Amino acid sequence: MSDNCAPLYLGLDLSTQQLKGVVINSQRHVVCEIGIVFDDEFPEFQTTNGRYVDSDIVNAPVLMWVAAVDLLMGRLAATGLASRVRGISGAAQQHGSVYWRRQGVDAIRQLDPEVSLRQQLGNSSAFAVVNSPIWEDSSTSKQCEELEQCAGSASELARITGSTAFERFTGPQIAKVRATQPQAWHQVSRISLVSSFVASLLVGDVVPIDCSDASGTNLYDIQAGKWSQKLCDSIDPQLVQYLGPKVTLANEIVGQLSPYFAQRYGVASCPVVAFTGDNPSAFAGFESMFAVSGHSAAVISLGTSDTVLFPLKKYPYSLDTQSAAMQHLDGHVLQHPTDPSRYIAMLCYKNGSLARDWVRQRSLGAGSTWTDFSNAADIVPMAPMAFGFYYLSTEILPRAKGVYRFEQHTDGSIVGPSGSTYRQVDRFSSDSTVCWNDARAIIESQIMSMCVDYAHKGSHAMTGVAITGGASSNPALQQAIADILGVPVFATAEQATASVEIKAPAMPAYGGAVRALERLDPVPDTSSTLEPPGSKYILQAVCSPNSDRHAVYAQALADFEFLREFVSQSTTLTCADSSE
Repeated sequence: MSDNCAPLYLGLDLSTQQLKGVVINSQRHVVCEIGIVFDDEFPEFQTTNGRYVDSDIVNAPVLMWVAAVDLLMGRLAATGLASRVRGISGAAQQHGSVYWRRQGVDAIRQLDPEVSLRQQLGNSSAFAVVNSPIWEDSSTSKQCEELEQCAGSASELARITGSTAFERFTGPQIAKVRATQPQAWHQVSRISLVSSFVASLLVGDVVPIDCSDASGTNLYDIQAGKWSQKLCDSIDPQLVQYLGPKVTLANEIVGQLSPYFAQRYGVASCPVVAFTGDNPSAFAGFESMFAVSGHSAAVISLGTSDTVLFPLKKYPYSLDTQSAAMQHLDGHVLQHPTDPSRYIAMLCYKNGSLARDWVRQRSLGAGSTWTDFSNAADIVPMAPMAFGFYYLSTEILPRAKGVYRFEQHTDGSIVGPSGSTYRQVDRFSSDSTVCWNDARAIIESQIMSMCVDYAHKGSHAMTGVAITGGASSNPALQQAIADILGVPVFATAEQATASVEIKAPAMPAYGGAVRALERLDPVPDTSSTLEPPGSKYILQAVCSPNSDRHAVYAQALADFEFLREFVSQSTTLTCADSSE
């Protein structure tokens, strides 16, 4: 096949700060990447990092997202690759919601290729709510309480939807819009999640929400595979109709690309595969790479916040309120995006890189580097002789805030499960029995928390873990993950013709491109040598566990979990040194 007509597949990811596009060929090589950074490209919207922040209210202008889709397609056309695209899928930030007016739905059904999307949808007043609430919003505590009351309890809401009520989830956000913006609510015709919104623009009609992104709403009955009528009715009797009664898998075709894009940008009319949330889409992309390595998929994203994703063979929540899973409702359970018989557990930790950066500056000085941090942290385990907890912001897992340090001491009054006694100290205790190393302590604390929470949800042993995100290149973090979890660690890498570079790729967009390829060309022709090889995302092994260190951490986990619970149950949010 000529290299000028070999098929390509486009994956998109509309995140908080940018719209990313990744084009792959049938060999899953990355042929092209395009990024539209909102603040840079659309200064007229005056966003900061792609959104507006007013205390605990955080939202983003829908028309900015609309304009970004047009701009990305224009840049794709400029590469000369648009006509070869044979399928599109993608992802978007989870939990955000878009409120269509009837005029908006009509407008995307009859788009004029001579006029921009932004102009057509702006002129038609397409959206009842012009600034969409997004995942960073935490202004819905009242609505969360109401949803849990409707379900009967927080645990019952988790059993139904996979999560207790969270302020950022779509259900509480929709309830708040209805309660506080009655005039806007009266104009609502349909509601999309951000992921299905992008797919709707591409298709030219409102398309179904996918099951995995629906799992982040507090409204979707995961085991039943449909919206919970009871929970939706508690917000509005018409809500199921607004959301769309049909929920789809993320590998199902939801429509053909709108003629608008074919006529305006030369993109061939091709199927659009359902979009999903960024985390499920990234997970699906990692699964495709793990299949090659022979390991089960588990993913740790190390960024501003840290996130752990791993597969579940069965749904963990049940009517047995005494089961281990029902006793530990932290984190989230999502429907797998492409396999209705499987699930994904998602654990979120607010204090990620920002907390590590605070420790770096406090311990090593404002002028220190991350290399300095890694060198300082690369020592023998502090556990079980000492444990530190660093919650600069109110943590999600566990619910706690402050900086806490504990060390083994014969005069300690806190008795751990192992029988060891601990006392709480601050960094400046003159009689400390431990040479405190906060760089090591925060790494151990963060990864041991992941290990504890994985055990609460996971039903089978992890065999390997992929790391991604801004901090994934830190050698001390890499080795600590391997030693504490006891598994080999892989980093995402970009493989070119003659080299392999460790790199944090655009996995949600890549995952979308892979889903489009697998849905539309499940057995692609890989024999052609005419297509330029480009680069390919792979998993590169970066370290293996030290068995002696892993044994130390395994024995220390019970005391660590006990002290973490002690911190969470503390009557005061901060300890003596929490304001260091």
